[in-house]
Amino acid sequence: MRTCSTYSSKIQPGIIALIAFAYFVIVVLVLYFLNPAYSLRNSFVGYFELNPYEFLTATTFFSLGLGSLALVVGLYQHLLHSVKSIMGLISLSVFGVGMLTAGVFPANEGGSTVPHITTALIAGIYPLQVVAVPETTFSFIHILAIIGALFSLSLAALLLSWSFRQDEKWHPIYKPALILTVVMIIVSILFCFLLLYPARLGYSGLINHIGLVVLGVVIGLIWLSLISGRLIFISDHPDDVTTRPATPKLPD
Repeated sequence: MRTCSTYSSKIQPGIIALIAFAYFVIVVLVLYFLNPAYSLRNSFVGYFELNPYEFLTATTFFSLGLGSLALVVGLYQHLLHSVKSIMGLISLSVFGVGMLTAGVFPANEGGSTVPHITTALIAGIYPLQVVAVPETTFSFIHILAIIGALFSLSLAALLLSWSFRQDEKWHPIYKPALILTVVMIIVSILFCFLLLYPARLGYSGLINHIGLVVLGVVIGLIWLSLISGRLIFISDHPDDVTTRPATPKLPD
């Protein structure tokens, strides 16, 4: 295994990532005040309703995507390279791209089953007349991007959190990162179970598809923020952390 930590930059990827994740939280809270019809649930469904804040809604996806990609850069520079860590970084990159894709392509509320023309706001800015039957092609792209991103984030968290165990720089957050990962995986399993057996959990009850997606993203956001904070600490205190693999304790 090897590490690449000689990169120096005035703007640290960890800081960029943390700012992006903080932006997501702040803008979501602001949207609740600006637009009474807004909800995080409907946002992840992709309903960028025609109101003055469509682009602001789209930027919440962009912030998650760009923040995750910045985190990939920082982790690549300060994490011991192994098969698990590289696969984890690839999975985290897929999550970032998925969020960017979901922000560009909105969904639409299913209307008449008869083909009809509806307006889709690309990236929350550019209105485009498209055919819906009742969903548009953009709707499928948005939903697939969200679902694929959620599973990619769960896989990335599992692989990277497990990699932290073998790196002394990251070992202090190994356990909390792994706990959050386990919760994300449970949410993903519940999502799959609900897709296959909707009657078992109750589609219209407290547990539903979109609710699980939002829950997964919220837990994932906590995990991402935890990693960003540790990355900033490692970048600011290079002399306080080592680059050796963590050595397991030998039995007495």
